[in-house]
Amino acid sequence: MSPVMGRLGERIRGVRRALARKARAWLPYLARSAAAKFAAGAVGVVASVPGLLLKGLAAAGGWVLRLLHLAPRTGKPWGDRFLAWGPKAARAVHRRLMSWAKAHLAEALRPDVATRFEQPGRPLPASLTFPSDHFGGDLVSVFTTETEAMREAYSRYEPPMMLAVAAEYWGLPEGLTSTAEAIRQLAVNTAEKYPADAQMADLVAQVYALIHQASQKAGEVGPLFAKLHEHDLKRLEEPRNNEHMWNILERRQDGSYSQHQPSHFVAVCQDIAHVYARYEPGHMRQVAAEYEGIPEGIENVAAAVNLLQVRSNDRYPVEKAVVDAIADVHALLLKAASAAQELMPNFRRLHAPDISRHEAPRNGEEGEAMWDA
Repeated sequence: MSPVMGRLGERIRGVRRALARKARAWLPYLARSAAAKFAAGAVGVVASVPGLLLKGLAAAGGWVLRLLHLAPRTGKPWGDRFLAWGPKAARAVHRRLMSWAKAHLAEALRPDVATRFEQPGRPLPASLTFPSDHFGGDLVSVFTTETEAMREAYSRYEPPMMLAVAAEYWGLPEGLTSTAEAIRQLAVNTAEKYPADAQMADLVAQVYALIHQASQKAGEVGPLFAKLHEHDLKRLEEPRNNEHMWNILERRQDGSYSQHQPSHFVAVCQDIAHVYARYEPGHMRQVAAEYEGIPEGIENVAAAVNLLQVRSNDRYPVEKAVVDAIADVHALLLKAASAAQELMPNFRRLHAPDISRHEAPRNGEEGEAMWDA
């Protein structure tokens, strides 16, 4: 079999699989849609019964309703409003059930994506690991929690077209800047708010500088993509007459060409900075949890960037230089994660007497509490 025929056969099989998947998704949707209409009709009928009764009462004894302040004294008979109960209830139920059915349809049609990635960065040496009950070890880092949510949300995103992919390239620096802002806030708070050694603020600032360096490097990805794909972008942004005649596959259903998309990477990263700016730890155990959670949080961000790199290499029709540029950003994030692994060991070293009061209190916690400030 010739290579051309082989590719054609594979494409036909792919189309068949896609159609089968759509059929499996649409059949339950049609069933849910029919059920939604039936339920809405039933609820509408039930809700109409008291409305009709009250309308009859309003017609027969309007003066009683006015006396009870259930109807206005002048103007259009208020009893007519009772007749709207049934349709309103039916529309509300139908809207709710159809929203639920459409959500299931969208989930079924969503392409499968990986939600687990290899953990980037080097593991902590045995000498730097701590038991789960160490100072701050039983708490969850806010930074880690927010970056995990970002990583999970980004793994589910599938750009619908290349202009949406371009938005991801252009949005890399802004997304990383939001991440860096959270680290900068931790460095500032360490220096100005927390009872911590000044060296800790410097160490956190060094991690921030590395993420900022990655953000600056990410600023090269968008312009590089635009330069290498100038002709491709021009076909979408400045289409010639019947530009779709050059399309590899069918013309898009909406018939449009230029559809600039917002960066999903920026959207999922912004919450990291927003949440972290409002976070006010009440105890140094919580601060310690943040120091310990920074490496894993940066690795979560690096995993999202790595996912964009992998998809750019395996799926998206882009030049290899774009993939290499994203790989450089990923490498700088891993460098930042590696530097962040030194935060918790240094925190324990610089604050050993303070931490020992909690991990090995003299004469129990009540006795040690006599030294509380």
